[in-house]
Amino acid sequence: MTRNTLLTLFCLAPVLGMAQLKHLRGMQPDRERLESMEVAYLTRELNLSPEDAQKFWPVFNKYREEVKAVITNTALTDPLDRQQKVLDLRKKYRPDFTRVLGAERGPSVFSSEEQFRQKVKNAVELRNKTAGRRPMMQQRLQKRGPNFPGGGGF
Repeated sequence: MTRNTLLTLFCLAPVLGMAQLKHLRGMQPDRERLESMEVAYLTRELNLSPEDAQKFWPVFNKYREEVKAVITNTALTDPLDRQQKVLDLRKKYRPDFTRVLGAERGPSVFSSEEQFRQKVKNAVELRNKTAGRRPMMQQRLQKRGPNFPGGGGF
């Protein structure tokens, strides 16, 4: 083999190894996988036609970005303030969803979104239960120890 071929193989080996490892695990990154599942779920639940989807997804994605910004905002330390900001965003976007999807389907965007989150939560809990694992919150609290408020003691 030529020197360039060996150098190329040497440089590509880690990349190919990681790609193969991901393939063997059969998993996309969790966030991407959840987002694609949510798209499919909302498309089905809201009965989106291709024309509806073309109008709906840009509005929903903008709404989702703003919600994510609120949730990840470290300046909002009070959970009630954070919930109020999310509620304000829902009120802000409700007319947009109604305009895009109509009076019947527009308001159901938020309930469909909540149903999806609940289904994901139930699936994770079931997976943890059947795998003999403790729920994640219990694991986190137990790591904090018994002296941490609300921690330990499980």
